[in-house]
Amino acid sequence: MFGGEWRLAARFRSWPISAYLLVLALATSIPITACAGFLAYHFVAESSQSRKVEYEDRLRLMRNATELRVANIIEDLQILALSPLLAAGRFDEFRSHAVDTVKLIGGVAIALYEPDGQQLVNTRLDPGTPLPKRTAFDAERRAIETGRPQVSGLQQAVVDGQPIVTIAVPVRIAGQIRYALNVGLSPRYLSTLMDDYVSGGLVGSIIDQQGILLARRPLLDGDDLIGQPTIPAVRSHVGQVSAWWIKAISRSGVATYTSLLRSDQSGWTVNLALPREAIDGPLHRFLAEFSDLERYVSGLQNGVVSPTIGRIAEVNRMKQVLHLVGGELASALRQQRDLLDEINHRVKNTLGTVQSIARLSRSSASDVDHYVAAFEGRILALSEAYNLLTENNWVGADVRAIVERTLAPYAGPDRLTISGPSLLLPPKLTLALSATIQELSTNAAKYGAFSTPSGKLEIAWTGQESGIVRLIWIERDGPLVRKPTRRGFGTKMITRMFGAETGWSVNLDFDPDGLRCTMQFGVEADDEKDVRLTG
Repeated sequence: MFGGEWRLAARFRSWPISAYLLVLALATSIPITACAGFLAYHFVAESSQSRKVEYEDRLRLMRNATELRVANIIEDLQILALSPLLAAGRFDEFRSHAVDTVKLIGGVAIALYEPDGQQLVNTRLDPGTPLPKRTAFDAERRAIETGRPQVSGLQQAVVDGQPIVTIAVPVRIAGQIRYALNVGLSPRYLSTLMDDYVSGGLVGSIIDQQGILLARRPLLDGDDLIGQPTIPAVRSHVGQVSAWWIKAISRSGVATYTSLLRSDQSGWTVNLALPREAIDGPLHRFLAEFSDLERYVSGLQNGVVSPTIGRIAEVNRMKQVLHLVGGELASALRQQRDLLDEINHRVKNTLGTVQSIARLSRSSASDVDHYVAAFEGRILALSEAYNLLTENNWVGADVRAIVERTLAPYAGPDRLTISGPSLLLPPKLTLALSATIQELSTNAAKYGAFSTPSGKLEIAWTGQESGIVRLIWIERDGPLVRKPTRRGFGTKMITRMFGAETGWSVNLDFDPDGLRCTMQFGVEADDEKDVRLTG
């Protein structure tokens, strides 16, 4: 060994534990930061954007549904206004038709007004009852003056003072406008227009031209809020054509994003709010978890402390591994370099695997909920495989232990037939086989043998002196199997993983009687290669 190299080696041997831990921190921080950025970008860019688009679509659909209902009511009133009974002055007979119409609409009452506000017909009052004269009837007056349908803000019914809105149309007789015909609608009626669009923590409201609440979903303290001004953050935008993603605080104290659209037809404003947590939460949680991991790694140079447990299982696993290795480094100096290289290799390998799972899960997911469920399931399966390896000091894991532990959540022993010799697989094959069994089990639970009570599964494997292992997965007594029209995550992962190494192979046979999967691999495979789900 040359003098310079000898001095360098001596310097490394003389390093204190804190210096080695600092190397560990630097070696792991870069891939951790990269993975954090990757996951945060993809999760937020995909799930949060999908939630935003869904929210904006809901608001537009709610506004459109409100306008369509108002248009239908106007059409019903205009048809009723054509009744020849009005021209003949036969108001008692006309009243019976109006009663049928108000029932059809679902309104409070239909009334017929003269230009001075005198009622000629009111379906809420019995025939022969003296009818009141109204002074505050702006919508009806505008209908007479303009000859066009009009929609009011919140007002009080002339009979009992209950809060209503009215829709009025002009009545023409011999080409001249003689009367105004209106229907009163209750706030609860308006609230039902939002039922199909306000769910899952959302708050919807309809607001009149003056910023007064006409309707709300869900109801808060009954109907007490009806007739009150909407919250200031929304009221300042009433009258605008649209306003998006306004930061507000709800009446119950929840931080929200709220948006509104104005209806040109009625002049009302339709408003929809959702908790900011629904949009910002995923980003904050991911960044907080990975930032905490980085802080923990950086702090190892000052001594080994117990890590805090967060919400992401894989991050917790990396913390636990780092804590374990840090403790070993503190008590055994002879293997520091080897352990540092090994943990750095495994951390980078794990991060690469998590990145690939995130990317491929997103490409095969039909929506955000499907993506999150699939991603979490695969991360948990990866964590379970790491548990097996940790229990055996990362020497490897037995095929039977891998199969039984991975299948445990899906089926009991009465539905399983498992046979094969005891074979110890190295870490790389342990992770690969565990991921494969997880994907096959998930598929069986959704579409195959585990989706019906009668379904059964047989798994058998054989080992050869050459080191080649052949494992067969056979499903029986399940639903009829049809070959899929596209390749999902599971198919891509299994075929790529077992097609990447010399001597490895996989065959998926979509037999109508049950899926058959045949895998072949060598237990002598070099475990130093990264285990990645390339996509």
